[in-house]
Amino acid sequence: MKRELAPYAVLPPCPVTVVCTYDSLDKPNGLAVSWTGIAVSDPPHVMIAVRPGRYSHAALCERKEFTMNIPSESQMREADYFGITSGRKTDKFADLGLTPVPAKHVHAPTIAEFPLSLECRVVSQQEIGTHSIFIAKILAVHADENILDEKDNIDVIAMRPISYDHAKFLYLGQGPVLGKAFSVGKELKK
Repeated sequence: MKRELAPYAVLPPCPVTVVCTYDSLDKPNGLAVSWTGIAVSDPPHVMIAVRPGRYSHAALCERKEFTMNIPSESQMREADYFGITSGRKTDKFADLGLTPVPAKHVHAPTIAEFPLSLECRVVSQQEIGTHSIFIAKILAVHADENILDEKDNIDVIAMRPISYDHAKFLYLGQGPVLGKAFSVGKELKK
């Protein structure tokens, strides 16, 4: 039997991403963001939610451009560091030994060592509760060759992205393949 719970931010699991901008002094900075997702697929847009108190918030509002960088399981500690350390006080890239690479289509850095980077331009911003919601058009996708299949699609199994469990504050890995989408349900059709 299901129990009714008080409303809270639950839609497990959440992707782990690092959103990167240049600050007002053009120093590269990154922010761990798990309140994110695809907003629409055609044309491709993402949505991110960032608290106004975060150091990166001002750069997002001012520059209206960012990159979204997706780590693999082996980069969990680095991704976590981007979320627990403020760019106001430190150079996170230098601290972590990561390489900021200027994006080609937006004025923001990508993370060279992370397997997937999206270049994004903000098209809409809205304040809702404790966060600012930024909707951004994906202008370019950069993927390491070792996470691409023969048709240049992202191979999620090879990539091994991280998920975040907000209720228990845990990072999770990918589990086994369960079935083929848009196929396994066909046997239930009458």
